[in-house]
Amino acid sequence: MTSTNVNFLEQSGSKFQSLDIDDRLTVLALLYTEIADEIPAIALNDVSNEKTANLVAQIQNLPQQEQVFALRQLVHQGEVGETAILTQEYTSMSVDDKLAFWYHLAQNLGTTIIGVPNDYIPSEKATEVIDLLDTPNIEDLVTFFKRVL
Repeated sequence: MTSTNVNFLEQSGSKFQSLDIDDRLTVLALLYTEIADEIPAIALNDVSNEKTANLVAQIQNLPQQEQVFALRQLVHQGEVGETAILTQEYTSMSVDDKLAFWYHLAQNLGTTIIGVPNDYIPSEKATEVIDLLDTPNIEDLVTFFKRVL
């Protein structure tokens, strides 16, 4: 990996972590849906689909507002309050399982999982992160996802 890639990953990861929870969810949703066709071959190799499918199913079975709350909890583990799902299941996943989980979740956005509204305009900070991650190198994006999930 070149130093440029390391700087890119450090900068994008740092900016992502500084976003509020909803902006993080927005960035994940928009990036995953943008690259959905290219992720499966990379994300799903050697991943236990049972773990990810179970957690996606738990979220799908929640009302939409509770889905948002559950996703917030997964993105920000320190959030206090009653849990809508078993977050321990997510925290015990490997990085590859988390990558696959978010991929499966993104496949269902707007259908069985609440999606980003069509008229939603991301915040300026979220847009900066999305623009920073506008790269044709899918491996860099996968590495970014693995660092921030």
